[in-house]
Amino acid sequence: MEIKVLVVAVVKKDNSVLMRKKPEGSPPYTQTWYLFGADASSDVDPNTAIKDLVRSQAGIEIEPKSRFSWDTEIKKDIDGITKQFIYLDVVCDYISGDLRPGQGIERLEWVTISGLSKYDIVPPSIIVFKKLGYLI
Repeated sequence: MEIKVLVVAVVKKDNSVLMRKKPEGSPPYTQTWYLFGADASSDVDPNTAIKDLVRSQAGIEIEPKSRFSWDTEIKKDIDGITKQFIYLDVVCDYISGDLRPGQGIERLEWVTISGLSKYDIVPPSIIVFKKLGYLI
């Protein structure tokens, strides 16, 4: 089974986190809210990978601050092939910029931590928020 490693960013601004929603029908989870996840590879520093991804998909600058957890999941990837995903979770601070949805992003929102329970969030992101104490 192929393994895919992603650096997952919890981007914080004051008492909010940045969430993204993919367009309707986008696999593997549809009509749900996600954190940002950048492919980790041997030729790119993980901090650089997540900063570049968030810049391209959200139009803002961030700074990774603390690596706090990792998780795994087996699921079909966007190419339809079942893979084992390894998620390396990191909390990032918002630095500057205005939100601008990039390609493949339906909406971007700063969601208050207390308001996260009102969103339909993908299972891997729920696990991250529970570890941070943002969801029960």
